[in-house]
Amino acid sequence: MGTKRHFFPGAHPARLVLLCLCLGLLCACMKEDSVFRGEAAPPAAPERGDRVVGLCRPDAAKGLTLRPLKEPGQLPVCDLFFPLSSSEGLETTARLDIKTQGLPSWTALEGPVQRSLEYALNMPKDEPALARPGMALTWGQVVRSLEEFLDLLPHLDEHPELLARRFVWYGMRRRPLMTGYYTAEIEASLTRRPGYEFPIYGVPPDLRYGMVRGRKRAYRVENGRVRPYYERRDMDVKGVLRGKGLEIAWAKDPVDVFYMQVEGCGRLRLPDGTTRNVLYGGKNGHGFRSLGRILNARGLLDRGRLSKAHVREYFSKHPEKMFELMAENRSYVFFRLEDAPPEGAIGKPLTPMVSLATDRELLPLGSLLAFEAEIPRAENGRAVGTRRVTGIGLAQDTGTAIRGTRLDYYVGEGREVEPVASNIMTEATVYLLISKEALING
Repeated sequence: MGTKRHFFPGAHPARLVLLCLCLGLLCACMKEDSVFRGEAAPPAAPERGDRVVGLCRPDAAKGLTLRPLKEPGQLPVCDLFFPLSSSEGLETTARLDIKTQGLPSWTALEGPVQRSLEYALNMPKDEPALARPGMALTWGQVVRSLEEFLDLLPHLDEHPELLARRFVWYGMRRRPLMTGYYTAEIEASLTRRPGYEFPIYGVPPDLRYGMVRGRKRAYRVENGRVRPYYERRDMDVKGVLRGKGLEIAWAKDPVDVFYMQVEGCGRLRLPDGTTRNVLYGGKNGHGFRSLGRILNARGLLDRGRLSKAHVREYFSKHPEKMFELMAENRSYVFFRLEDAPPEGAIGKPLTPMVSLATDRELLPLGSLLAFEAEIPRAENGRAVGTRRVTGIGLAQDTGTAIRGTRLDYYVGEGREVEPVASNIMTEATVYLLISKEALING
């Protein structure tokens, strides 16, 4: 009692120290496992603040630094959107092929996504970008989703599965109808001359926009009274804007002007061979009617022959009816001359095969989408067969006729893409992509 018990009776203190050192070295070797396997120890994962490396599996996306991956709790659902399961998201991601959009790499999306982000950043962060019964998304969540997508872009060529792991894929319960549009090129002159007789109007100074009887409308004020703005018939048949110096150019063909208004922008091929762009400036606020359907309602074209080519063919045989029939589409678009490329409703340039016109009540402007659709192939100026596009889209535009579950796919500029744009009429599969972090943290 009262004496200390030694584990190694009679051991010299120096020997005990040496023994302890040997035991410590042996434990360290066993922990690292390098003595027995002849391998170097794996390097420690680098850290940067609250960001970590290796989000999906230890060997995935080296150098990728994002906030730690978390799974949101209960996902919002509504009458229009439903969330895909993780396995469904991975399967859908595997079908994406951005080369079908003419993009060489995922990084080619950086510019278009940045333009959507700039638009979304200008919206009130906490206000709803999407509001449906059971599901609401704020502009802040749209912003965060675009930011995270930009962070992922350098890694998606090698690791596209990150898109499924970092985002919730929302499918649409109703497949939207997809049509196509493009930047038309027409023959025109900046001054009136023989052969160029049909005006392209700039925005009239008396065209105003504001609340009229509780709704935002286009209007004019006449003798102190608010009146609807002039209709197409007033401009093209009655000539109410004639002689007011509003002509920014003169076209060879009035049907070209009509269809350029349908597209909302255009490219003018001038007599000297140079080109100028005309961009959307404003509209008169009246409802839109398809010219093909107008002719069909009059019994002038069969239901299966309502394309632009068939309309042109009819007018070439009956030019005397042209302005009266076009006037039944009361909508009218005014333009502005620019050197800039065509713009969407977000006020930024459109990107061929990426930008989509949507109904902003269903798919917020600027939002990130994935889609699958069959579109025409073009050969020798004609649509020949179809091809499948499976890629990433951005809601960057709107349209008078784009309401509800409708999409308009921007396919580019010039006559070479007209056969594609004019013949897209298909149901598309569309997904709204929202980052998991945005759903968790807002």
